Amino acid sequence: MLADPRAGAWLLAGALLLPAMACSDGPGGDDLTVFAASSLTDVLPELVEAYEAAAGTGVSLVFGGSNHLAAQLRDGAPADAFLTADARLVSTSADAVRFGTNRVVLAVPAGNPARISSTASLADERLRVAVCAIDVPCGAATHALGLPVAADTEEPSVRAVVSRLSLGEADVGVVYQTDVLAVDGIDRVPGVDLPPFVVEYWAESLTADGDRFVSYLRSDAAIKILHDHGFDA
Repeated sequence: MLADPRAGAWLLAGALLLPAMACSDGPGGDDLTVFAASSLTDVLPELVEAYEAAAGTGVSLVFGGSNHLAAQLRDGAPADAFLTADARLVSTSADAVRFGTNRVVLAVPAGNPARISSTASLADERLRVAVCAIDVPCGAATHALGLPVAADTEEPSVRAVVSRLSLGEADVGVVYQTDVLAVDGIDRVPGVDLPPFVVEYWAESLTADGDRFVSYLRSDAAIKILHDHGFDA
């Protein structure tokens, strides 16, 4: 079962838990329930589809901010597996495995209407700058870059930053490279590479059924799907 974090106390995020994508009997029922970081929204349904076809078992997904999901689990919410971009939120036991990595990039609304051309834009108070809050993985990664940032908004998840950009509510922001590949309406700023900082994705099994799903994430079939969506695995 879910253990204490690797470092520090459990963190609470302001993100609201997004609804499950399908109804489920939950742990012990016919379907698996998987809690997953919101940055996996685009890739995980394809992974699940392949797993369901191979295992003959349904999977129900619940997406949200990693810290909020972890708090839900600690409060007793039923789940079979937990997928997060924050290694501190999983145990040090063999029940947790790393299954992919990601990187943050400088992103803008499609067409780059504000003509962003460098990381200096993140500190430009004339621009609307959107980043993740520091207590969620994308925000911790942004902070680790060591760049000056004059944020107009600090969001509870990377999907919230993506939404700001795609709706034209922000001029520039920091998101994952996989978001730029998956989401229409946002672009990566060409020719601008942020300092390298790898975000690791971890999966922890919480039940015996969860063990099988977590093991699948390290299979050749799953790794190919992750690569197709821009993750390194």
